[in-house]
Amino acid sequence: MTSVQERIVAIRERGKAAITSERIRWPWFDHLIRTVQRYQLQSGDRLAGSVTYFAFLSFFPIIALAFAVFGYFLSVRPDAITTLQTAINQYLPGLADQLPIKEIADSRGSAGVIGLFGLLYAGLGAIDALRAALREMSMTAEPQLNFFLAKLRDLAAFVFVGITMIASVLVGGVATQAGGFVAEQVGLSRSIAGSWTLWLFGLAVSLLADTVLFVIILRWMGRSRQPFKVVVRGALLGAVGFGLLKQLAALILSRTLNNPIYGVFAVMVGLLIWINLSARVILYAAAWTETSRLGPPPDPTPIPDMGALGKESP
Repeated sequence: MTSVQERIVAIRERGKAAITSERIRWPWFDHLIRTVQRYQLQSGDRLAGSVTYFAFLSFFPIIALAFAVFGYFLSVRPDAITTLQTAINQYLPGLADQLPIKEIADSRGSAGVIGLFGLLYAGLGAIDALRAALREMSMTAEPQLNFFLAKLRDLAAFVFVGITMIASVLVGGVATQAGGFVAEQVGLSRSIAGSWTLWLFGLAVSLLADTVLFVIILRWMGRSRQPFKVVVRGALLGAVGFGLLKQLAALILSRTLNNPIYGVFAVMVGLLIWINLSARVILYAAAWTETSRLGPPPDPTPIPDMGALGKESP
């Protein structure tokens, strides 16, 4: 039994030594380890759960307010509802088809009142929870503001982030349409190469828009003290992770929405999963950003031989 335990301990020690050696050899690997350690040290999953709770409660009030606003545009621009569906599918693929968008947009008066009260509680709570989570990842503190100033700050952040998200969807849509028009003019719209080019172009535009969004989240909301270029790298990493998550969202949500176990709660379960995964991506990007300036781990310092030191001393 003792020999087995000794072997296990020896294997662990060799594994630790190998990991330490690779961390010294490859700075990017060391940075990855430090990112995971920071995330675990600051209880990233718990922080993501807190953000998920308030973000889930704020989602439907936000949708209600968006429908209320777009409901007034429908009388002028009937295609406004399509823009809203595109925006929802951009950040939550597959959900727009499950919601009665046209009906809720028609009841814009009640939706606006309900959304306003829900937004004041849940929406600002989501911003506050996300801000606190980002501060935990940076291991910094900020002076406490009074209640009204804190809520005004959260409201400004909420509106700013919301406008950025909507603008990114609109810019992405315009860029994709412009790319399609150019491809059609040069005769590449029906070819495989043209299809791949349009797909890559749309992906690049979406990545750029998400990077801007992550810069705002990390720099402005999280108050990161890292150099701006480090924040941009962290934002780019977060945008790539968020883009991969959006590609997988169709698979995740399709299985959830079609699962008979969840029944009428399938949309809510899928939404919870999506928000939680998105929150984790944001917190991992924050952890990566905040651990960017640390160097590789130092070489272990050998313990001096006290006996030898005693002999050398006069």
